[in-house]
Amino acid sequence: MFSQYAALIKNLRGVVFADFKTENVTETLNWLTKRFKYRNLGVSPSVLQEAEEFFKGKLNGKPFVKLVYPFKSLKKLAKFMVKNFNIEFKIAETVVLASTYVSPLMVMGENILKSLEKICVDIIYSNVKLDDFGWKLHFRIVDYTVLDFYIWSTNHSKQLWRQKLNPEKFVEERKEKISRDKKRYWRLQKGEEKSSPLIFYLDFAQTIAKNLGNNKIRRDFFKLPIDEVKAGLAIEAAIILP
Repeated sequence: MFSQYAALIKNLRGVVFADFKTENVTETLNWLTKRFKYRNLGVSPSVLQEAEEFFKGKLNGKPFVKLVYPFKSLKKLAKFMVKNFNIEFKIAETVVLASTYVSPLMVMGENILKSLEKICVDIIYSNVKLDDFGWKLHFRIVDYTVLDFYIWSTNHSKQLWRQKLNPEKFVEERKEKISRDKKRYWRLQKGEEKSSPLIFYLDFAQTIAKNLGNNKIRRDFFKLPIDEVKAGLAIEAAIILP
């Protein structure tokens, strides 16, 4: 599994997260395909299972690839989030794998949007109507957001295994990092369109930190191996596609 992971991560530019029951999602995915002819877009196993018909014959790296768990413990992390925080498995899995592959989520579909809204820790609103150049630019910027957060936020997540964690301080430090990162999206406030959400920040580590006072959650979480599981606990970003 690890050799597959190493090969995939080198060329991955995003992780697709779509609600295939929503009208025009297929059209948006086709639009996305044209923009990533020479780069890969990942698909989590649960999303692939849900939309098997759409991805039939398309998982050839042009641009879609099936993501794999490099460690079994990362799947256990996804199940931990489902069990303790009432999150759908496909959401937990996709966020954990996006973190593990150091890639932003590319979100399509109203139901997915509503589900992610419940777990996001911050939002960037846009009043700009993006053209092709604007989308290309912000795909690149959101990729930098995830990459720039990765080393700091995964190492910071190791504090969750401390016996005497200060959860308020832990959360505040991560929120401060996000607040600074938001400045790179200044172009999105320069238009006159109706304001709408474009970037969601997602951070399972904050959710966990706030709930470690619950002994059951704490026991379950402490069973997960630090050096493997921290890969799935980076600060993530999701860009919402039209």
